Amino acid sequence: MGLKLLFICTGNTCRSPMAEGLARKIFGDSVQVGSAGMAAYGGESANTHALEVLKEQNIDLSRHFSRRISAELMADADWIIPMTQAQEEALKRLFPEYAEKVRYLGDWGEQKREVVDPWGGSLEIYRQTAQEIGNLLSAIKSYLA
Repeated sequence: MGLKLLFICTGNTCRSPMAEGLARKIFGDSVQVGSAGMAAYGGESANTHALEVLKEQNIDLSRHFSRRISAELMADADWIIPMTQAQEEALKRLFPEYAEKVRYLGDWGEQKREVVDPWGGSLEIYRQTAQEIGNLLSAIKSYLA
């Protein structure tokens, strides 16, 4: 297996699972992907809107269960990719030994932008978030190519 990418959001039920599912589709078998949350409880299913939006793209998140970020997960990944700059900064403070491999999702292309948490939003907001994540993942794919 090639490169290992770990996507991070707050609870690991919306943005990072969507990024994980979309990355599997975009990168295929060339990259191993996972996700975790800064404040995840662990064992929660993906948000129902996240499940629905990715199902529309033939991506199945039904087996996803949230997990909290840990030193072990950080050590195992080649790149740790949080959704916001604040999460990037927090991860670098919590795990300084892995700071060089932490870079937020919106910092890979020319547009510096954060992926806003869709939690509590409508299905359409989740669709917009998934589209934004997909666009940003394309920038990562170009960068890593």
